[in-house]
Amino acid sequence: MEELNDFLYELKKYAGQTHTLKDKYEKLNEAEKKKVMDAAPDNLSAPDQFFQPVFEWLEAMYESMDVREEEMKG
Repeated sequence: MEELNDFLYELKKYAGQTHTLKDKYEKLNEAEKKKVMDAAPDNLSAPDQFFQPVFEWLEAMYESMDVREEEMKG
């Protein structure tokens, strides 16, 4: 269970980082957004699209483990 808790902790940090990345991406002008996405791998969505599935994953993990967010370390 310790490894699973560690995974959940890291997923929570990753979710936070994807949210920050989304916020930074949204502040770019259209030319900058195009430049970012032109350099991205073909299978990668824009940051304003991929953050939501990460948060849904995190919430599903909390529910499946019957954990409240405030119980997680960090």
